[in-house]
Amino acid sequence: MYLKVDGSFCDADLNFLRDLFEMLDSKLRTLQERASSDADSSGIYDWCDFLAGTGIVACQRYLAATHGPHGVSKEAALALGPHHAGGKSIATILNAAANFWKHQDEWELDAWVGRDVDILGVRQRKTVEVIETVTSWSDYTFANLLYKLTGDVQLIGLIPLLEEWRRQLDAMV
Repeated sequence: MYLKVDGSFCDADLNFLRDLFEMLDSKLRTLQERASSDADSSGIYDWCDFLAGTGIVACQRYLAATHGPHGVSKEAALALGPHHAGGKSIATILNAAANFWKHQDEWELDAWVGRDVDILGVRQRKTVEVIETVTSWSDYTFANLLYKLTGDVQLIGLIPLLEEWRRQLDAMV
């Protein structure tokens, strides 16, 4: 939850998120520096994807912690903020990606391995459809999504997008 004092935001949750991103981004930079022509088979890309997914889940926590106390419905809150060129709001994309990161291992294995959207449940299919407005549902989905949203594989680039979302939420309340 944030407070607004004299037109300025006091947002401890965003400060916590920024600090978390700085730690995760440090590890991401280290991994990227170690990347070589064998980065895929050595697991470096897997680590980058895992760290990006972790940061995206933290974004989901921030979104919920920010809109909930203000009495704004999740649906209305997720519709706010900047939008990606694919048409969806960044908040909607982050929420769907966080759900995917948390629950993908529960999905039908054949759907996961063959990327067969048709055998997914309705909720799972909608999640994939949102993600695919930004990037394909493939290997390294979260690192690719982060890059498509920020132009870099650094989570700190999400902060200005979340600040704009918060500004629009504040205007709504």
